[in-house]
Amino acid sequence: MHRKIQIEDSSIRDTEAAFVDMVKRHEALIYKVCLAFTRQCRDEVEDLKQDILCNLWHGYKGFRKESKESTWIYKVALNTGLQFYHRNKRLPLTEELTPQMAECYMGEEEGLQLGRMYELIHRLDDDEQKLVIMYLDDLSGKEMAEVLGISEGNVRIKMYRVKEKLKKMAQYEKD
Repeated sequence: MHRKIQIEDSSIRDTEAAFVDMVKRHEALIYKVCLAFTRQCRDEVEDLKQDILCNLWHGYKGFRKESKESTWIYKVALNTGLQFYHRNKRLPLTEELTPQMAECYMGEEEGLQLGRMYELIHRLDDDEQKLVIMYLDDLSGKEMAEVLGISEGNVRIKMYRVKEKLKKMAQYEKD
């Protein structure tokens, strides 16, 4: 009996180590989703990151690896991000995210540009937000279709419409 407990402990440690390795490989992806669905303040980014990690951990044993890790992580992170955004969008803003914090995963200029882009993204509906986030991270049409559960053709059509919508929104802001 004692030997079986050691095997189970070893299995748990292996699972935890594999999970931590997966999270480290996809840390930038998780961080970008956090920036997309928060008002880019430190507390919100950290809270959302913890929510995403908890949801990933809870689903990790059930992940059958029928899709790429990044696709599965996107699906979990995007859905968690949307829930977080809707739950917290009316709360007061606390500490703003600084460009230095964004530099950890992206350059300062890219971080500032993405900040403006995220303001526009927050005005889109949920599926449009998911699509744009994945597009910004250079996911293929096939990967986006898999995450959203739609066809690649539908992804192309929706992405075209979202780009046009964002252009109009950005133009309206300039005027």
